[in-house]
Amino acid sequence: VGTSMGGLIGMALASLPNTPVRKLVLNDVGPAIRFEAIQRIAGYLGLPLFWHSEEEAAAALWSVSQSFGPHTPAEWLALTRPQLVATTKDGVSGFKSHYDPAIAVPVRAATPELMAAGEALLWQAWDRITAPTLLLRGAESDLLSPETAQAMTQRGPRAHLHELPGVGHAPTLVAADQRAAVRDFLLGP
Repeated sequence: VGTSMGGLIGMALASLPNTPVRKLVLNDVGPAIRFEAIQRIAGYLGLPLFWHSEEEAAAALWSVSQSFGPHTPAEWLALTRPQLVATTKDGVSGFKSHYDPAIAVPVRAATPELMAAGEALLWQAWDRITAPTLLLRGAESDLLSPETAQAMTQRGPRAHLHELPGVGHAPTLVAADQRAAVRDFLLGP
């Protein structure tokens, strides 16, 4: 199960000869991703932010993540906590993002030309995948277009497409219907 970048990694792994991947779930990602979405993500990814509390961090992350779909404050706080690491800044305790900010470097370096070259390679990888594949797409996604999602059902592993209404990039797989779609696929024949 891979969301966004994790899905791209999953595609690459599933496309290898003798891959251990027996079933693949891609969460709102495919071989072609929209440049505008990459630009949006580059606008906040890797920024050296500091928050005084988990609640402050959750509010800040929600401000750039509302496309993930509706969540209660408790659900969003639970989704935020694993993204944080305790730190100090100028002697004050607080939190920062729990990932390497250098992940933003290639994202910010993306150009339409580089993305087109990467897309060609990703479609080649897609066409080598033989594992049964579930493609989840937020119906409001600005990253995975409806056209790309449809193409993914027609070639390569011929993914089963499951669109999630009221969600953009990317579904958090917290809602019961989202979890059920993944569970039913992974536990099914």
